[in-house]
Amino acid sequence: MVKHCLRSFFSLSMLVILLASCGKAGLILPQAIDEEVDICEACTMMVQDNQFSAQIVTPSGSIYKFDDIGCMAMYINDNLPVGQPYVRDFYSGEWVEVDHASFVFTDGVETPMNYGFLAFSSKTNADQFLAESSEEEMMWNQVKEKMKERSSHDENESTHN
Repeated sequence: MVKHCLRSFFSLSMLVILLASCGKAGLILPQAIDEEVDICEACTMMVQDNQFSAQIVTPSGSIYKFDDIGCMAMYINDNLPVGQPYVRDFYSGEWVEVDHASFVFTDGVETPMNYGFLAFSSKTNADQFLAESSEEEMMWNQVKEKMKERSSHDENESTHN
């Protein structure tokens, strides 16, 4: 009887350890925004704790914070950092991986750097916003491409002055 109980306890312990090791061990999630100290990696403006902020979380635990989704897209285009980019859902403020987000490009909402990108945790949320406006829906790769075009346009303008 004691042997059976020990064997069951040992089996249960091994199962718990096995299940625990199957999780995303070492997963580093976005950090809270500290409006007193956090500065945008791209534009050096203070980062506000709002629905426009964004972050890149690296495997080593470094966090790059941004005040505007466009700033993060520009930073990624210029620096190619290794890590997981996160944006905030425009409605809930919850962090969302960019690959799982839907984006809207709009002139109707003033973002911190006026890039005009809004992120949504689902296509349904983006569609809800789009039902009230006639803006442009896009995916993350399109946001980065739009920022490349804008950077290229800005560089061309400055060389022709």
